[in-house]
Amino acid sequence: MQTLRRYLFRQLLGATALVLLVFLGLLFFLDALNQLSDNGHGFTQALLLVALQLPARAYEVLPIAVLTGAVYVLAGLAASSEFTVMRMAGLNPRVALAQLVGFGLLSAALVFALGDFVAPAAQRLQAELQARAAGHFGSAPDAGLWVRNREGRNDDQMINIGSIAAQGRLRHLRIYVLDDSAHLLRTVQAASATYLTHGEWELHDVESVQLPPGPGGVVRRDHLAQLKWHTAVSPAVLDALVLSPEDMSVFDLWRYIGHLQANGQAVQRDQLELWRKLLYPFSGVIMMMLALPFAYLHARSGQLSWKVFGGIMLGVSFILMNTLASRLGLVAAWPVWLAAALPYLLYGGAALGFFVWRVQRH
Repeated sequence: MQTLRRYLFRQLLGATALVLLVFLGLLFFLDALNQLSDNGHGFTQALLLVALQLPARAYEVLPIAVLTGAVYVLAGLAASSEFTVMRMAGLNPRVALAQLVGFGLLSAALVFALGDFVAPAAQRLQAELQARAAGHFGSAPDAGLWVRNREGRNDDQMINIGSIAAQGRLRHLRIYVLDDSAHLLRTVQAASATYLTHGEWELHDVESVQLPPGPGGVVRRDHLAQLKWHTAVSPAVLDALVLSPEDMSVFDLWRYIGHLQANGQAVQRDQLELWRKLLYPFSGVIMMMLALPFAYLHARSGQLSWKVFGGIMLGVSFILMNTLASRLGLVAAWPVWLAAALPYLLYGGAALGFFVWRVQRH
């Protein structure tokens, strides 16, 4: 059985790697064309930016590559009668399912590593390169980045950051301090800010305007070379905000949700994305469960190419269902865990049902 496992895993790994390379090559070509036509980057810079997108692309398409590769291998083994020989050697349906689930767990570990470590790091580097080339933060040079931070009843801060430089240094910073009735109490503008430690920033070249609490008061305006600023907004929070929730790691997204909750902001969409990222690695297991029945379809049941095409469509339908369930969950206000888990329950249940009905009775 160990020999069969090694042989099967080697076949699955080779086919999955080949399909993944084909998908990534096609996506690289399309992304490169889009980068060159839309943003006007130089050829070398455009290729570098597209290359930094490849980990995120691999994270997205790896489950489909796993399913397509598995369908190709299993259908090919069935067509050549190798799978029949494996069954005679003791590879019964339950053992086959266990072996495929084991390979699915390996792919789940790879998907998690790509989505939580490799892809976010590459996306941050890409954002930094784009910002450095454009000379501003992200894609909104006029508006910058807005962050809310609530320190107390009369210290609700609305923070606008013009740009984020290296080592978390902020530039063109504006702070608007409001009371609990949303009345403006104070404005602070700084040319730059440097993080010190324990929630303390040092503002440079500061203009502070203190508004009177009532009519008839005197407006106080101060110009300072430096000013200490205490806030819960740390470089770690800002680092998470550089990416969209879809591109954050699980830990960064969890930390970002905590920041939003502490400031009374809506978190349902971000919580749904957190659940999706937690469950997405297990899509490889679902894909392997869906692939197993193709091993029991003989050559006379259809050509190999049609089976591979059917496997691709099955994987694409799972990704589409995953997106659709998320959108419906937001519109219908479903529990976030249900909206995220529904495609896995449907496809996993269908795979197990077909396994019992067709494979076990085969």
